[in-house]
Amino acid sequence: MSMEKYWEGYTSSERELFQRACRRLLKQTFIVRDKDEESKKAYYFVSKKPEPFSLYFRYIGFDIVVDRENGVVMLRNCADAGENGKIQANRLALKKAESVVLCCLWTLYADKVRSGSLSRSILVSITDLRFELEKYGVKDQIDKSAMGNILALFSRFNLVDISGRVGEADCLIRLYPSLQFALDSEEFQRFAEATQRRMGEKTGETTVDEEDEDAEE
Repeated sequence: MSMEKYWEGYTSSERELFQRACRRLLKQTFIVRDKDEESKKAYYFVSKKPEPFSLYFRYIGFDIVVDRENGVVMLRNCADAGENGKIQANRLALKKAESVVLCCLWTLYADKVRSGSLSRSILVSITDLRFELEKYGVKDQIDKSAMGNILALFSRFNLVDISGRVGEADCLIRLYPSLQFALDSEEFQRFAEATQRRMGEKTGETTVDEEDEDAEE
């Protein structure tokens, strides 16, 4: 069925929902079902009949992916689909500090899931994030202002939500399942290994990976 046929079959309220959902995906990349009532309404509208959205976005080189298990709709660039077929969201170039914080949030989310957390609302504290940042040796390089800006950026893309003021003890970060699509697991692994090597060099330690690389060279 063509896009025009789908559009003709929509009621006026469905057309409005379609437009709002498209604008949200273009602006935020993700629609997270369990964020709020508006997000839930948009998610179910898209997931019930994703075909017209795919048709519409393919005109500009994009497509959508609906992950019903995690309750996430994401926009992706068709050119980023990759030969390995892995699902990845639309790309955004990040600065080093932003990348490190994203990796830490990704790790915290994955740890909660692996530990058996079935809650749709996974909450971590700023202290949890700071402990994770210590592993990368950059905790002191990201001050309260920088952290606030980074978390605000991720919040705009529906990766996290912030409750309270960044820097205060009661500040909590809500981690959304969209995080798992914001960073490819292989990319994260390479990033973590490179950071571990750099940390080992600073402390004068030699990791197994470094010994293997020396042998290969």
